[in-house]
Amino acid sequence: MYTDIWWPWARQLLKRGPAGTRALATRFNREIPSERVVSFNQFATVWRIGDHLRRRFPDRRKMSDEFCTFGRWMATCVRDHLKHQELDSERDCFFGFDTNCLETLEFLKPRGVFTLVDQVDPGLVEEELVIAEAEKWPGWEGIPGRFSQEYWDRLKAEWNLADLILVNSTWSRDALMRQGVPCEKMVTVPLAIDLAADHALTPVNPEGKLTVLWLGSVILRKGIQYLVEAARKLEPYGVEFILAGKMGISQDAIRTFPPNVKIVGRVTRDLVGQFYRQAHVFALPTISDGFAITQLEAMAHGLPVVTTPNCGDVVTDGVDGLIVPARDSQALADALAKLNDDRQLLHAMSRNALQTIQKYDLPSNARMIQQLVSQRRLSNEMQTV
Repeated sequence: MYTDIWWPWARQLLKRGPAGTRALATRFNREIPSERVVSFNQFATVWRIGDHLRRRFPDRRKMSDEFCTFGRWMATCVRDHLKHQELDSERDCFFGFDTNCLETLEFLKPRGVFTLVDQVDPGLVEEELVIAEAEKWPGWEGIPGRFSQEYWDRLKAEWNLADLILVNSTWSRDALMRQGVPCEKMVTVPLAIDLAADHALTPVNPEGKLTVLWLGSVILRKGIQYLVEAARKLEPYGVEFILAGKMGISQDAIRTFPPNVKIVGRVTRDLVGQFYRQAHVFALPTISDGFAITQLEAMAHGLPVVTTPNCGDVVTDGVDGLIVPARDSQALADALAKLNDDRQLLHAMSRNALQTIQKYDLPSNARMIQQLVSQRRLSNEMQTV
């Protein structure tokens, strides 16, 4: 496994530090043998620190340039390490993530190694939606501008070189088709979580003031503007909202939030469980998400999820949550009001969410990917013959 940062030895020390170092402490998994991991800690740590400082005054072009710079570095490091490995085109398979593997793919392609690229978001289609939201909500966007053409060219080059493109939702698949990626070159595999990790796996207590959790970046793409409108509509009914995540909108916009919205700010991965346990419902009114793994985390804590169709297909409407149209604050408010009024329904959805999450375990996810890769490799070999 190739990764930028892997901290097996300093993990306990980092966990006792501030938020930034606690985040680094999560870059380790004891179930993965460290001798099977190749990391590039020194440069990557310096880059992460610099990236954190640079993002204080970002625009989307600069951000995309940073993504490309890091992606080239990472893919080149992996390529250079692979040059010294004995590769077997009949056995080996490379799995990489978008923007971080172009130079590796260029090295592996002529050697006949099967390559798979995980495209984690819907690409340019998603950016167009964000631009439209920024125009609709002037003064809200915290990261203005557009990604550079170099960024989009890098993505397309990876798509062209890969034998298979993995997306995590129908939403992403349809978006990539609109950008010229053939449907037959893609497979859709949902994300998964470690069900043995720190999850409540018990139904929520439906009593008390309804508490709605938002966890993730507070940005227009995820629909924060519509959650704020819904919160304002529900303020007379005592519904409370917790926003846990890095703020990506302007201070002027934040000042318009109603008093029933509590802002927590950035939360490191080691602390997210306590916020799931404080809530009754998880809200994800996203405009666009490649999947949104927070849906799974919320369900693993027994939270019904209120979301839109523009993300991973996890929620069954009326069973383990509710699906509302994107960009519709009234529909969002109505869905949350329904759960506030009907606590028996809330409790039933909580129990159902715990059943749903059992389908999204990591071993099943790995087997699905392995099976799809085996099928595609066999199909490619037959076409070659």
